[in-house]
Amino acid sequence: MVNANTSQTARSTASNPQHITVCGVIGIVFGALGFVLSFIPIINNIAAILGFVGIILALIGIVGTFRGKKSGKAVAVIAAILSILAIVITLAMQSAASKAIDNALGQSTTTQNTTSDKASEPNTSNKNSDQTAKGEQDMEGDLNNLHVKIVSAVKSSNDYNGKPTVLVTYEWKNNTDKNNSFAALSHPQVFQNGQSLDTATYVEQPEGYDVRSYLAEVQPGATGTVTLGYVLKDDSAITVDVTDLVSFNSNAKITHTFDL
Repeated sequence: MVNANTSQTARSTASNPQHITVCGVIGIVFGALGFVLSFIPIINNIAAILGFVGIILALIGIVGTFRGKKSGKAVAVIAAILSILAIVITLAMQSAASKAIDNALGQSTTTQNTTSDKASEPNTSNKNSDQTAKGEQDMEGDLNNLHVKIVSAVKSSNDYNGKPTVLVTYEWKNNTDKNNSFAALSHPQVFQNGQSLDTATYVEQPEGYDVRSYLAEVQPGATGTVTLGYVLKDDSAITVDVTDLVSFNSNAKITHTFDL
């Protein structure tokens, strides 16, 4: 009798295998989208919303796996991690943007006051105008609040979606009088065939890549190194542009084209 019941239970289990948690799968989609969008100013408000939804779905998925009704605990955990990162990076980016705007407004006020005081000195005024309109600078140069050098652009491992990527390395110096990050002062972009490339998300972090370096603050006068990954569209050349995150009186840009 016991053997018959055991056999019947085994057949029932075999005929009803556990399915992967749907909430975990949807949660990882929301978390991944939120993580990618969290690096883009203004749009990252959507990233925070996606992150909150992703966390809720991930928690539902995790609870389901603990109860033994569903499989895919690892998927649900990854969804939770990506969603949390999306929210944290969004908050950090918005804080950095706010700080950059305050710095830019302060600098703009100082420039206006200086120009007014020296209105009777045309030569000095012309010199200041030339420094303000720096224009394009190849590979290395100065922006309003930092000095930037585009060090390299090399192909790297595939992203989480199996697409090829490129790692771009920047060196920068904080020329403000406050602690600041590269994210708070600059707006780096990479273009291929005239279209901007998306920021890469990796399952396994490639050698030399540190996503935290983009938000890491350095002291006034100190230098830092930032490496960011971008998803390639093909094997054609890429153009790297770095401009001020917020600028009211400058068209300065550091740019360089790399053959991959």
